[in-house]
Amino acid sequence: MDILMSQTDLGKNVYPGKIELDGSRIDFSGEGLIIRSGETRKLLSPFLDVEYIAGKAERVEKIKGFFSLYSFINAGYHIEILKGYKLDRPLIINQYSDNKRSRINEYNSIFLGENSAATIVFNYNAEDESEAINSRVTEIRVADNAVLNIIKLQRGNNSSLNLDYNTAEVHGAGVINWYTVEMGSRESISSFHTELKGNGSSGFLSSIYFAGGEQDFDLNYTMELTGARSLGRIESRGVMKDKARKMFRGNLFFNSGAVKADGSEKETVLLLSPEAKTESIPALYCGEEDVVGEHAASVGRISDKQLYYLMSRGLSLSEARRLLVESTLNPLIEVIPLPEVRELVNEEILRRLYNE
Repeated sequence: MDILMSQTDLGKNVYPGKIELDGSRIDFSGEGLIIRSGETRKLLSPFLDVEYIAGKAERVEKIKGFFSLYSFINAGYHIEILKGYKLDRPLIINQYSDNKRSRINEYNSIFLGENSAATIVFNYNAEDESEAINSRVTEIRVADNAVLNIIKLQRGNNSSLNLDYNTAEVHGAGVINWYTVEMGSRESISSFHTELKGNGSSGFLSSIYFAGGEQDFDLNYTMELTGARSLGRIESRGVMKDKARKMFRGNLFFNSGAVKADGSEKETVLLLSPEAKTESIPALYCGEEDVVGEHAASVGRISDKQLYYLMSRGLSLSEARRLLVESTLNPLIEVIPLPEVRELVNEEILRRLYNE
């Protein structure tokens, strides 16, 4: 992911394998694709809502202080995939923070027309250890028979606060697939709210996280099923070590009209340390009778018996721990649609596992 495509290059299709943007301003309109830099207006994060910041006074003051100084959008894109156009290469958006760019208020809007398709990657990273606050809001609309893959990689530094709020409306028989990977930032609050409005619409949310040190993750995932025969899936898999903290809130709503809708949510957590703390609150709300809904959560700690069994087969302690981590996360890593992203995620997990 090291090619940065300029507006000129984008128009000439110089790099047919992918489109990669670095946050620079752009105004491009080509066959089936429109990309424009985001508008400059005031935008306060939904995370100012007490639901997300209650009980943590330091977090409250940090977020309120940020928006008192940086209430206007300073990053983000408006992206349109026009009716019938299938983008045959991923669109990769790199957003880096450093000591010169440590306060980001980003807004993205994405629209897919009927029978269109696209894969968009948001790659969030930090180039130094500067204390950064990043607020991101992404709003999406997927039309009938369109398919959108959204991949979000969050690898902020250990001094960062990350706020990532996402909403999507799916119409007709449209499909949205979320692939979110949380591995960075001292504190990270993320929310993904998907409304499956169309008859036969589908939404899949795959959440991978790896938390260590004193990281604190607050993960909020909601699927609202309104369309008849709509299909919603939430699956989260994570590994935690050291003194990491994590809250998982998974919500499935079966609204009136969601006849024969099918929804499920599942979380699997592997704890590598007795000091790591996890909390899960799965919830199912039913306003329609003829539906199928289920939720489940599984939390496990590495036991001496597991390690002894694997080491008795010739593995070292380090190799045994690695195998258990991989077996926990691989089912979701393997469904990420881009091989280069899968490779990056695997490398990052190993680096964090071994504190490299």
